[in-house]
Amino acid sequence: MAKPAKEAVPAGVPPAPLAAFLAWVLPGLGHWLIGERARGAIFFVVITVTFWGGIAVGGVRTTITPRENGAWIAAQLCVGSQALGALYWSHRRSITHKDEAKAPWPASNISVVYAGVAGLLNLLVIIDVLSRVEARQAMSFARPPPQVRGRA
Repeated sequence: MAKPAKEAVPAGVPPAPLAAFLAWVLPGLGHWLIGERARGAIFFVVITVTFWGGIAVGGVRTTITPRENGAWIAAQLCVGSQALGALYWSHRRSITHKDEAKAPWPASNISVVYAGVAGLLNLLVIIDVLSRVEARQAMSFARPPPQVRGRA
C-alpha cells in the first residue's frame, strides 16, 4: 500500500511557524502576513506603546535587567526584536553610565510590569496568529458536502 502524500500548505496561506516567528520578531507582523493588516497594525501600536511606555516610566536600566527582574525578563523577551534591542541598550548603558541612578519605587516596579505585560500580550498575539493560520489551512482542505442523489 502506498503512503499517502503529505498535505502541502495551500496556496496563499503562509506556514504557521513562519507567521508565529514574524509575530515574535515584530508584534502584528504575522497578522500582516496573513492579510489582516488592520489587526496587525493595532497589535503593533498597542504592544509597542505599552513596552516603550514602561521603559519611559522607569528607564531602560531599571526595566530591562535580567538579574534583578527574574521571570519578568522572560515575559519582556516575548516582545521580540524590540526587547532584544532594549536589552542590548540596557547592557551598554550599564557599562558607559555606571554611576547612573536607577528609578525609585514605584516607578521601577511599574516599568517592569508594563514591559512584561507587553510581552505577554504579544504571546497572545502569537497564539492568535497560529490559530488563524491553522483555521485557514483547515478550511482550504475541507471537502464540500456529499451530493445526495435520487431523493424523491
